[in-house]
Amino acid sequence: MAMPFGMGLWIAKMVWFAIVGWVSSCLSVADELATSLRTGDIGPFTVG
Repeated sequence: MAMPFGMGLWIAKMVWFAIVGWVSSCLSVADELATSLRTGDIGPFTVG
């Protein structure tokens, strides 16, 4: 059973948008964390 070509493109587009959103969110959080570490708002993480 095959799906229409347009439906396959729509699914691929939705998956792509989800991946792009996830990567963008991760990079935004990493940037905020790096900025805070650089300016001294938060200190290095200590274990133990």
